Amino acid sequence: MDKPSTLPLLVGLAGRRVVGVGGGAVATAKLLPLAEAGAKVIIVAPNVQRELAASAVVHRRPYAGPQDLAGAFLVVAATADASVNARVAADAEALATFCVRVDRDPDATAPGSAAFASAVRHGPLTIAVSTDGQAPSLARWLRGELEDAYGPEYGELAALLGELRRDPQVRRHLASLDSAGRRAAWRAIPLADILRLIRKGSVLDARELALACLSSSSD
Repeated sequence: MDKPSTLPLLVGLAGRRVVGVGGGAVATAKLLPLAEAGAKVIIVAPNVQRELAASAVVHRRPYAGPQDLAGAFLVVAATADASVNARVAADAEALATFCVRVDRDPDATAPGSAAFASAVRHGPLTIAVSTDGQAPSLARWLRGELEDAYGPEYGELAALLGELRRDPQVRRHLASLDSAGRRAAWRAIPLADILRLIRKGSVLDARELALACLSSSSD
């Protein structure tokens, strides 16, 4: 089996310029989440679905060339024309700008340099799966499996642990420990028990239990 040529990467898009070429249903599905994440989305397409147009700056015309991609942090080639998507991907590559090509063919001359993983998201928790473009249907199926296995309570757990990381009492206590002690303190939290309490709706009890475990740790 060949070694993977891609790596998963979480990227902060707030305030970043994202250029999408294409304005149909697929473009909307790919670009709306980026706008919701705070990206400044620019659309270049003759026709743009209303929902997408409401969340982006729109240039209603065909793709003109690399000048349309100037200043982009990320490019999304999402038209129904493979030749246009290939041109966009090639132009982005020449500009050293990451490009997601929605009709990605790993064997194409210009397949794009990035891809969206199929992801389950609950609050701060993201679980993503990718087949590197080899089997999109498998990625979608696995996403469904993950969604069934890891429900919203896991996002609540992640949020609770993040809240404790920011808690002044916890920070003061952990500052008194060495790095090994800090790791041991976090590992001492009985996550399965905390999760059971969250599922029962006892979020305050879950927090108190986690806080007690952290506070009782010592060097």
